[in-house]
Amino acid sequence: MDYRLAHVLRGVVEEYIATGKPVGSERLLEILGISVSSATIRNLLRELEDSGYVTQPHTSAGRIPTDTGYRYYIDQLTFKDPSEQKVQSIKNKYQEYQEEFDRPAQALASMLADMTHAMAITSMLNSRDVYGSGISQLFRFSDEDTQDAVHEASVLLDNIHAYITKFADETEGDAHVYIGRENPIFESRHTSMIVRTMRLPTGETALLLLAGPKRMPYRRNVAMINAVASLLEHNK
Repeated sequence: MDYRLAHVLRGVVEEYIATGKPVGSERLLEILGISVSSATIRNLLRELEDSGYVTQPHTSAGRIPTDTGYRYYIDQLTFKDPSEQKVQSIKNKYQEYQEEFDRPAQALASMLADMTHAMAITSMLNSRDVYGSGISQLFRFSDEDTQDAVHEASVLLDNIHAYITKFADETEGDAHVYIGRENPIFESRHTSMIVRTMRLPTGETALLLLAGPKRMPYRRNVAMINAVASLLEHNK
């Protein structure tokens, strides 16, 4: 994909994530700050649509990303290792949550849900402890796809004990992002998930999972799950 198309696609994805509304050419001109005409933007949007990266939900509306568009956007993101300052900040926050909850996995799930506004599931696989938190966070979004995502996330939570080992087998190492139908475990159309599995200093294997609508803020949420993983991997 050439630079101009990638730039416009990024604008569509990030604006749709922020607002939940289809993105038109005039709005793209405002947020991208590039010296081209509205007609040029419309032509680029049409090219992206013909290639399957965006779609137009209504004839008079702007564009929204498809799963293919989200995937291209995510694959272009770069994630730096979390800074010591960021990890320390999360460690301090985690200690506050540990004072409220009896089990570390329960504190982690609640903290992740509050900090990412997504549904969070944490599991210590050796002991098969599984905790979920944040289904109510998904109701902050009001678009139709998000309501379907709430249903899918509820199905995930109801069946998590059956899915958790499969997720662990699929997601060793770095954070994995699954968009809609990419989900390898259960049928999903409206939900994205970020999953990371790690080995703790105690020898246990931990799994962190965030689930939410496809327009979740991927950059922020992947950075958050990586920072929490860094804390857990080095917290003896």
